[in-house]
Amino acid sequence: MSYTKEILRWSHITGAMILFAYVYTPLTQNPFFVDATRWVIFPILTMTGFVMWQMPLLRSMFRKRR
Repeated sequence: MSYTKEILRWSHITGAMILFAYVYTPLTQNPFFVDATRWVIFPILTMTGFVMWQMPLLRSMFRKRR
């Protein structure tokens, strides 16, 4: 397995755990945690999920360019 896939997977899992903590703990009282989750963690989760989902298509697109 490639290192890129491992990095994407573990960043997605870590972000999901932070999002889980945001939803199910009283950390929503902390404005820094709320802003970090809203503007950093959620976009990272979205991006990594999309890239992992579309990885075969992205690889074939980059192979055709070379």
